[in-house]
Amino acid sequence: MKTKGILIFIFLIQLAFAQSGRYAASFLELGVGARTMGMGSAGVAATGQVTAPFWNPAGLAMVERLQAGSMYANLFNKLEQQSYFGFVLPVMKNSVVGISWMRLSIDEIPRYDFDEDSPITAYQRLHGQAQQLTYGPVDYFSNQNDVFIFTFARLIPTKFDLGWQYFEIPVKFGFGLNLKYISQQLDRNKATGIGIDIGWLMSLNLNDIFAGEYYGVLNFGLNVQDLAETRMVWDTESRHVDRLKRNFKYGVQYTQPLAFLDSDLILAYDVNTKYDGNTHLGAELLIKSLFALRVGSNFGHLTAGAGLLLWKFRVNYAFQGHDLGNSHRVSLTLVF
Repeated sequence: MKTKGILIFIFLIQLAFAQSGRYAASFLELGVGARTMGMGSAGVAATGQVTAPFWNPAGLAMVERLQAGSMYANLFNKLEQQSYFGFVLPVMKNSVVGISWMRLSIDEIPRYDFDEDSPITAYQRLHGQAQQLTYGPVDYFSNQNDVFIFTFARLIPTKFDLGWQYFEIPVKFGFGLNLKYISQQLDRNKATGIGIDIGWLMSLNLNDIFAGEYYGVLNFGLNVQDLAETRMVWDTESRHVDRLKRNFKYGVQYTQPLAFLDSDLILAYDVNTKYDGNTHLGAELLIKSLFALRVGSNFGHLTAGAGLLLWKFRVNYAFQGHDLGNSHRVSLTLVF
């Protein structure tokens, strides 16, 4: 008796992200936006970017104008395709809403017949312990992963009275909420789930604290992803459930004006709990609010990038090193 078996090389790709398959929906960890990705994917404490829902929804609280962003990339020697589109809109005083979509897909995955009673098993073939197949696939299938995110963020500016006469420190607090619908389709089977992320951000202008003119802005951020440990339910007979573990992401960012260059230097650092302290480090030099150079480390892998700010357009490029192959991303943001 012959049955259809699937040689799913996609699993080899996804396992590299999910550390031996311990976590579901690992495609969400790719992130979006070439600016942040060029800085080692350190974006938890960043503010005012259309891509904020993927890093920290509270970052949207400081968006002042309507923004639309997009990105497309071929990853890992063109094995995977990543697409993204996002839109954010200030709707009332100190409130912002956003809608985002991201897809990661692989097309034309070959499917082969194999003999269930054969002494050569599918496991042996997958691990190189059997002779290679000498015949072609019977057909092809695809793997498609999507996430749709609705975000609401609120900015709360306040002042802290430290007890000194005539001295109060202005502080900006941002709060954000993601409601996300996740869909994963592998061949004929599909898994879906609904998850919640919450974010917090605090921004301090150090000039207000030290009564100076040459200090910068210090941000602290926290993003709790999959607050209720999102359940991904497959439409198989067993109704198999994958669970996305709760992840705490902490970040700090410092922006230092360089008056002698008419430029800004941004330093960012993130750490999260999901992979036992996965760290992200990045830096950006923004020259005359026109051109940016970036470098970073994404969990030990080199990242780099550049950006051009021209009229209402922000064009960004990112390079990311990875064991499965280096990747290049270009993203476009339009600020109205």
